[in-house]
Amino acid sequence: MKDLHHDHLVKFYGACIDPPDPCLLTEYCPKGSLQDILENEQINLDWMFRYSLMHDIVKGMSFLHNSDIKVHGNLKSSNCVVDSRFVLKIADFGLMALRNQTGSCADSDSYAYWKKLLWTAPELLRINHRHIEGTQKGDVYSFAIIVHEIVTRQGPFYMGETSTSPKGNA
Repeated sequence: MKDLHHDHLVKFYGACIDPPDPCLLTEYCPKGSLQDILENEQINLDWMFRYSLMHDIVKGMSFLHNSDIKVHGNLKSSNCVVDSRFVLKIADFGLMALRNQTGSCADSDSYAYWKKLLWTAPELLRINHRHIEGTQKGDVYSFAIIVHEIVTRQGPFYMGETSTSPKGNA
């Protein structure tokens, strides 16, 4: 992870895995997440800037898919962060074993549990005892959901003013 360098990936510096609260030290991106930017009506997003954000994700994911890591597995707008020059960088990749330990499955009836799965490809949701690793095809699905968020400036699966639970009817 420390040897992985790309303009569109958050730089990883190190980790402290001591219980009870393991933590990672990564590059700081002061503009916040893509999700924060999309939700902030004060920030004007013209179409060239939106295309630039999408292009940054494509370049970062292309590099990641061709690296030793091979897959992100948890791509969503909240872990695409923007640095001080408005360059989008992908965060929260790699270290799957650490994520499996700390990412405990909370209450499966909670709103937060189902909301975090909105970027996950359906074929991965159907696996009963799935690992968090994911697939490259699943990353492409997650990217498509992010593109929808960028275009509509709404959350994933926005279809107008109808509000329903992320759990759906499944």
